[in-house]
Amino acid sequence: MPEDTQDTPTGSPAPAAPPAPAAPASINIQTERRTGVATQEPIDPRAERVTVQSAALGIEKNFYIALPPGYDLEENRGVRYPVIYLFRGNEREWVHRRQDRSRHGRTVIDVYRDLLDEGSVGPLIMVFPGTSSEDNRVPSLLVNFLEPQRSLTVPGIGLGRFEDYFVRELISYVDIRYRTIPHRQGRAVDGFSLGGFQAIKIAAQYPQLFCSAGALDGTFLYASREGKTVRARDRVLNNPMFNPAFGLPRNLDYVAANNPANLILRGERAALASIQWLLQSGPQEAEPYQSNFYRAQHVISLLRGRRIHNGIAPVMAEAVHSWHWADVHMAATLPLHWQQLKAAYAPSAT
Repeated sequence: MPEDTQDTPTGSPAPAAPPAPAAPASINIQTERRTGVATQEPIDPRAERVTVQSAALGIEKNFYIALPPGYDLEENRGVRYPVIYLFRGNEREWVHRRQDRSRHGRTVIDVYRDLLDEGSVGPLIMVFPGTSSEDNRVPSLLVNFLEPQRSLTVPGIGLGRFEDYFVRELISYVDIRYRTIPHRQGRAVDGFSLGGFQAIKIAAQYPQLFCSAGALDGTFLYASREGKTVRARDRVLNNPMFNPAFGLPRNLDYVAANNPANLILRGERAALASIQWLLQSGPQEAEPYQSNFYRAQHVISLLRGRRIHNGIAPVMAEAVHSWHWADVHMAATLPLHWQQLKAAYAPSAT
C-alpha cells in the first residue's frame, strides 16, 4: 500500500514495558495436511493450514505453517527449531503461487528451500498468520480494534482483538503444538506492505519476544511531536479501511500508541537495540504507487537517530510493490534472520 510524503521527528520518551504473553485459552484446532498435493494448485503444498478457535477474536481463524525438511524424522524428534512469522493480510498470501502475476509459480517456501540447499540458512519453521478479514479488505494492523462494532458483520474479524490474538494466543499455541524454541532468541518477524507495518509494530511493542524484525515497503505512518502523535493529514491514515482499528474520527493518541514509528521513538532504547532491524523499500522514483520509500526512510531515520542500526541495504533499486520483490526481500533477509536465530538452534538437543 504505497504512498508518498515524508517527515523526520526526533525524541524518545519511553512507555511502560508491555506484558508477556499469557498461556493460550483452550483452542480447538483443525489441520489440513497438503503433503503430496499436485504442485499446480495455488497454495504451496508444503504449507499446512491450521484453524484455531480464538478467545480473543471470538471466531475461528486460520494460519499456514511450513515445517523444515526432516522435521518428522525419528532422529529429529528432540530437535527444536527457530520460528519466523511472516505478515501481510490473509494467511494465504505468502504461500499462494499466483498471488500476483509477478510470482511465476513460486512462493517464499521456494525461496527458503533454495537458501537451505545453499547453506545460507538452517532449519526454520515458517508461520503465516491470518490478520485481516476473509476478503482481505479490513486489515488488523495487529491492533486491538478501537471500534470493533464497525466490523461486526465482516467475516474474519470477530471481536477485533488481533494484538491479543497474536501475542497471547497464536505464539503460545505454536510454541506448544510445534517444536519451537519458545523464547525471543528463537523468534523473528518480517512482512510486506501492511505486513511490514505489523512486523515492525509488534517487534517494537514487544521487544522481549523477538530478536530480529524486517519489512519491505512497510506502510508506516509518520510520527509527529517527538512521537506523541501522528500526522493527522496523512492520506493513508484516513483510508476508511482503518475505521475499525483507529476509530472515526481518528483517535490520534491510539494511532500513535500502535504506529511503528512512534513505538521506535518512545520505546526503551536498549530493548530496541537488542533487535536486528532489516527494513527495505523500493526506490524513490517508484513513489507513490510502487514504493513506500519515504515511509521506510522515515522509520530508518528514527532508528538512526537513536543510534540503532538498520542491518541491510535500505533501498532495493529496481523493486516495485509486488510479490516477486517481497520474495526477493526474503531471499536477502532470511540469511540475516538466521544469523540471529541460529545461536538458539541446537540440533543435538533432546
